[in-house]
Amino acid sequence: MPRSVPLLTVLVAAALALPASASLAQQRGRQQIPPGGPIIPSGRVLGGELPDLIIVSMIPATPVKCIRPFIGQASFSVFVRNVGKGAAVMPPTMPQLGRYWVGLQDPSLVPGVMPIAAGPPPQLLPTETKLFSLDVFVKFDQTAKTYGVVGRVDPANLIFESNENNNEKAGIFTSTKPCL
Repeated sequence: MPRSVPLLTVLVAAALALPASASLAQQRGRQQIPPGGPIIPSGRVLGGELPDLIIVSMIPATPVKCIRPFIGQASFSVFVRNVGKGAAVMPPTMPQLGRYWVGLQDPSLVPGVMPIAAGPPPQLLPTETKLFSLDVFVKFDQTAKTYGVVGRVDPANLIFESNENNNEKAGIFTSTKPCL
């Protein structure tokens, strides 16, 4: 038996004898909400009115570009509106690439993978609507003419909103050019 086996056995036994480390929630202790509202990771205190972001419409911009049978690439124009009473502001602590407002996906093709529209604007004022353009891979149904897309505004939940449950919009679209 090599000399390292007894040493490894002692190390494993010692590690198992250590008490379990505290979870992050336990390390933080009881959280207090300061006057004016909760503190978000950027250090800002939320006070006043909150935004509420929705997708107004998702419009296929051009015919789908066929990549292989039943798979294509669709270009979309996505209109996002702030229907809340406060401005929607991207956290300034996020790197530019991480500041994305909209994501699109075809959940039947690659679940969990969502192309995003990154960059400006840094904020969306109440009642303001902005246009975002992005491409998404789609899978056609058996007729090779229709496909489904799900859009999500603020897909990473970086913006505190008055209603976080209305950020998704789904649609079924028909292509004039089937991918066979």
